[in-house]
Amino acid sequence: MEFFAAVPAAIGRSLPQILAESGRFGLFILAIIFVMSVMTWAVVWDRARLYKKLRVRGQAMKRALVQRGVAAAIPEAERHLPSIEASLLLETRAFLASRGADGVLVFDDPAEADSERSLLKAALEGRAITEIGEMERHLNLLSTTSAGAPFLGLLGTVWGIMHSFLSMGVEGAASLEVVGPGIAEALVATIAGLAAAIPALFAYNTLGRAVRRKETELDWFIARVLDGAVVSRARRAASPPGTPARPARSGATY
Repeated sequence: MEFFAAVPAAIGRSLPQILAESGRFGLFILAIIFVMSVMTWAVVWDRARLYKKLRVRGQAMKRALVQRGVAAAIPEAERHLPSIEASLLLETRAFLASRGADGVLVFDDPAEADSERSLLKAALEGRAITEIGEMERHLNLLSTTSAGAPFLGLLGTVWGIMHSFLSMGVEGAASLEVVGPGIAEALVATIAGLAAAIPALFAYNTLGRAVRRKETELDWFIARVLDGAVVSRARRAASPPGTPARPARSGATY
């Protein structure tokens, strides 16, 4: 009967009361989890805003490339920063400028065109890797929180249970009044760990899919840039009938 009489009192305890009776170690664990949770939401907010901006401006850059070609899209690149597509076009402009061309490189020798295309591809892929790395910045914090917060909560749980057993030994009784505070402290730590880990896990998976989708889009974008920036006259002349004409390009001829 004493057990059931003590239940309403335990249920009526508020969270501040539970925290006030928690030990220093339990409060330390909760503080770490709280900091991890705050940092997680800060990263989610920052990355979500950045990814939205990259998506909107990147789509505008892709439309310009498809509709007007590389030579016409390059002058618009700076207006569409910080999109990765705009960065790739600026990298293309720098490559073409190093070859003395303002627009597009046109070669009579297909082998020479392939060689220049390979160099440009390497430059663009290197720039894309750098930009993707910027997109992935701080995502490791989400992964760490989703994996580590439950274990911190478990640590707090084990500590609370141990504290309860120690209290039982000191009091020499196994009543709810003795073990209740320690069990409550343990449950709070568990809930806090899960509350920090679950949003971090969902955010990490969602943002990670956005990064992988951007990588696929960049492969297509780089292929279009290579196709329009380095041209072989021989291959253009050998194109089968009915092949859509490319946009007019201007550049140096070698």
